[in-house]
Amino acid sequence: MKIDFQRVRLFRTIICMLLMGLLFAACSHAPNRTHPQFSTYHQSMTELLVLVPEIDIFEKMPDGSCLLHDVESKKSRRQAQDAISGQLVARRFAVEKANDGLMQTSEVKDVTSLFKSVNRAIQLHVFGPQPFPVKVQHFQYDLGPVDKLLRTHGADGLVIALGYQTGERQPTQSWLSIALVEPQGRIIWYGVFGDHEKYDLGNPMGTAQIVARAMEGLPGGGS
Repeated sequence: MKIDFQRVRLFRTIICMLLMGLLFAACSHAPNRTHPQFSTYHQSMTELLVLVPEIDIFEKMPDGSCLLHDVESKKSRRQAQDAISGQLVARRFAVEKANDGLMQTSEVKDVTSLFKSVNRAIQLHVFGPQPFPVKVQHFQYDLGPVDKLLRTHGADGLVIALGYQTGERQPTQSWLSIALVEPQGRIIWYGVFGDHEKYDLGNPMGTAQIVARAMEGLPGGGS
């Protein structure tokens, strides 16, 4: 099969521009939103299953396309999962971290794929640049039931995250969004943080810092 490299480059460029454009919705502050029934769902949560975040670190090329740093991206994903878990433990939640085997199951792949689309909608329509008043006033998004997945792991909540960065050793833009999901798939809490140049998802300290900023508004377990 012959690969059309020009079309591949164009596709990468479009994805790169879209993701960088979403950054402005989360720049320089750490906004978060909660489901209207957040308190009810949150009070029933004691143990959370933390998926491996989908984090991509790109280098912007002179022609405008984006080159994925695969090794650095994979390292950052594990760093972020550890940092998220640490923040949750500090908030008195019990935590189970998803392993590679679980991340490769069709159920988890479907959930993470859907979260990409939902995350894009949230950043566009809740935080801007195309706000929908009804979505801003009543934060209601869902990923479909995940109760079977949670029961298998003795958990009553799911934590899923998505991140992006341009620049490997000298980041120019980065953002991370994190969602807490109840068994029927409702996103009951969502936090996002983005920055220019200050935080680096490529190293443990930078990852821990941006995770902490993104999770600032999440209450502790049992509160």
